[in-house]
Amino acid sequence: MDVILGHVNVDFDALASMVAAKKLYPEAVMVFAGAVNRNVREFITLHGDVLEFMDPRALDMEAVNRLIVVDNRIADRLGEFRQLYGREGVEIFVYDHHPPSPHDMTGVKDYSEYLGATTTVLLKIIRGKSIPITPFEATLFALGIHEDTGSLTYAGTTPDDAEALAYLMRKGANLDVVMHFLSKQLSPEQHLLMRRLFSGLEHHRVKGVLVTVAKARMEEYVEGASMVAGKLADLENLDVLFTLTEMQGRVVVVGLSRLQQVDVDRILSNLGGGGHPKAGSAVLKGYTLTAAERKLMALLEENVRPLVTAREIMSGPVKTIGEETPIAEASRRMELTGHTAFPVVDERGELVGMISRKDLDKAGHHGLGHAPVKGFMTRNLIAVDENASLQEIQKLMTDNAIGRVPVVKGRRVVGIVTRKDLLRALHGQEYLYGFAPSGKTSGYTRAEIIELMQRQLPGEVQNLLRQVSRVAEEGGYPVYLVGGVVRDLLLGYPNLDLDLVVEGEGIEFARRLARETKARIRSHRKFGTAVIILPSGRRIDVATARTEFYERPAALPVVEISSIRQDLYRRDFTINAMAIALTGDRFGELLDYFGGLRDLDRRQIRILHNLSFVEDPTRIFRAVRFEQRYGFRMERQTEMLARRAVEMEIVGRLTNARVRDELVDILSEPLPLPLKGLERLEELGALRTLHPDIRVTPAMRSRFRLLERHLGEAWRLIGEEGRAWIPGMATMLADLPSAEGLKWCHQMRLRREDSEAIRQCLEEVPIAVEALCDRRTSPSRVVAMLDPLVPEALAYLYALAGPEARERVFSYLTTWRGTFPSISGKDLREMGLPPSRLYSQILVKIREALLDGEISGREEELSLARSLAEKAMRR
Repeated sequence: MDVILGHVNVDFDALASMVAAKKLYPEAVMVFAGAVNRNVREFITLHGDVLEFMDPRALDMEAVNRLIVVDNRIADRLGEFRQLYGREGVEIFVYDHHPPSPHDMTGVKDYSEYLGATTTVLLKIIRGKSIPITPFEATLFALGIHEDTGSLTYAGTTPDDAEALAYLMRKGANLDVVMHFLSKQLSPEQHLLMRRLFSGLEHHRVKGVLVTVAKARMEEYVEGASMVAGKLADLENLDVLFTLTEMQGRVVVVGLSRLQQVDVDRILSNLGGGGHPKAGSAVLKGYTLTAAERKLMALLEENVRPLVTAREIMSGPVKTIGEETPIAEASRRMELTGHTAFPVVDERGELVGMISRKDLDKAGHHGLGHAPVKGFMTRNLIAVDENASLQEIQKLMTDNAIGRVPVVKGRRVVGIVTRKDLLRALHGQEYLYGFAPSGKTSGYTRAEIIELMQRQLPGEVQNLLRQVSRVAEEGGYPVYLVGGVVRDLLLGYPNLDLDLVVEGEGIEFARRLARETKARIRSHRKFGTAVIILPSGRRIDVATARTEFYERPAALPVVEISSIRQDLYRRDFTINAMAIALTGDRFGELLDYFGGLRDLDRRQIRILHNLSFVEDPTRIFRAVRFEQRYGFRMERQTEMLARRAVEMEIVGRLTNARVRDELVDILSEPLPLPLKGLERLEELGALRTLHPDIRVTPAMRSRFRLLERHLGEAWRLIGEEGRAWIPGMATMLADLPSAEGLKWCHQMRLRREDSEAIRQCLEEVPIAVEALCDRRTSPSRVVAMLDPLVPEALAYLYALAGPEARERVFSYLTTWRGTFPSISGKDLREMGLPPSRLYSQILVKIREALLDGEISGREEELSLARSLAEKAMRR
């Protein structure tokens, strides 16, 4: 016999789940394991003709060979059916939606999912099997989901629950019935219980969390204790409430929580009950009210997590201004930093007020730019200490209609909490920005990041990072691996550029690390940066965590010391704004405040704020490079802002050297990515900012295709890989007159040797191609033309020459350029020719004769040498 049952104190989710399970196991019988909630019993009474339940007293326990348990995974909540758990020959299937607990049954077939309601779990299976349901069943299923998700308002609610309700409405769920049974009024007995609970309210602080406990004694058993508790919590606006009601020799415990710090299911499962993180119940037999309260308080002390405090979410260090600062200067600083208010401090650095942009604008409007801010600041200070809870901060903000609260230690400002900081902490990063935060990410655990590092980084680098971790922990420095190496580690790309950011004194940490690794160090105190050069030649870049602001568009940034979060926020794109903690026990913890993981997954490039391209237009070139390298695409808003920055001609305000560096990086990418990068720059309108006549023409595309096909072979034949970007830049410039192209190189401030290499590509290579196509051009003439060319120009020539000309370049690279006379100046001296410039001239003539096949072998070389020497001596 198959038996379907739920748990004691059956609610609508349990009832609906039982009926749903019956759809999957039509031969099974439904049985209640214990009491049924009052409103559920009324529903069953009304619908008795369509709901068939067996009286457990009529059930032969020995005949049961399978239990289908719904909305429950704990054996102690099975009532008298507890005896079947573990019995040989009894199979147990479980369908539940609660989080796992230590008290769960083991050795069962578990089909649970962590959703808002067990009804949703079963309905997904019903839909997957295309099993039809009636409007009555749709109504009951909707009741179960509405009850356990608080009509989709509880924290555990998922999109699957909402989709299930939409499906049930399409199948005829009657919302009038749902409303009727979910909004039952309190009975007289329940009203009495509520009054007694209200009079027995007590408030406790448990690890900073305000927990309310209400106690009552009732002479008769009162059903619906959970409904009464819910009404009381709503009436008193309580974040955490536990009610204890002693009646008929037992204590009924109901728990409700709106805070993540208090997991009701975790606490009450230790009392033999359970439920959800936000709500649950338990029944204690053999306990007095006092003993039950004592047990509950012990469990609260053990299981409540500490409240998040201001110290954990505040931003810092805080930009402050002195009370004597003129209004005009304060306005300028506010404009530069983008802040909307500054804490004001006195000469001792103690907080004395706040000045907002609105205050400054009013003073400036009245011509008071010279006046000190102390005359206009708000002195009615609202601040909190480091241990203030989120709830306290939220109340201060809402009661006083303010958007930021300074955090003080004594009278000194140590941080500031903004509305965004508060909302992120209360509801998660996804609440504001649509992505889950990392650092405590669901994307990667510490163990997974460490495994990635072990798999992808050489042993030498892994050992080095462990040394960094040890030095950081010994010195108390929070140190992070940042930038491209983190991005590429997550993408699986090789990257061994080690960039470290230190919260605190970065240069001092670098010195300690250099001593530990016996390395050299170069530091730049103005920027708080250092470069460590290891004995192996590997470099480590170390920087103090800093923030930046720009005095004007396209200018270089002004730098100030900051935190890791603000340091990451100053970076170009979200995918480059992730970090891995290296200090001590945090080693391997991934920090992703801005959705970099999400953007890696979506294969998109996204800036961190709307002024990013205005502040630094080189980011447009960088975005294009990353698009091509990783096959990503700028997300819509980012691309729109890039186009707008180009249209505003902000790119033209960049120094030529900064544009040059970004362009060199694009052209250094493996072929065919440079051409794709130039095409994308042209699409965005940015290519014309380099030069009005540079366009991606069919001829340019053809040259890049030749580079892609032949450049690799050219480097192999040359025997070295030169500056890969130079053939690409020459290809880009080849449609311009050579003089114009070289003028552009000068404007871009290319190094002299780089400009000369490009000049050879633009001027010498076309001449060489024409000569090579003429079969009358002798090998010695080919050598004379090609010997002066630098490797980059030779590679460019090999790639762009036609098949016939390329064959002759091949001969030059493989044979001719290594052809030299076997005789030397010593042989000429033995012929009686005094040392002079004639030596080189004669040896050149002999080499030409060898190349052109006019002579061969040492004897013929000596014979020609004598002839040339005699002619020279006769002059």
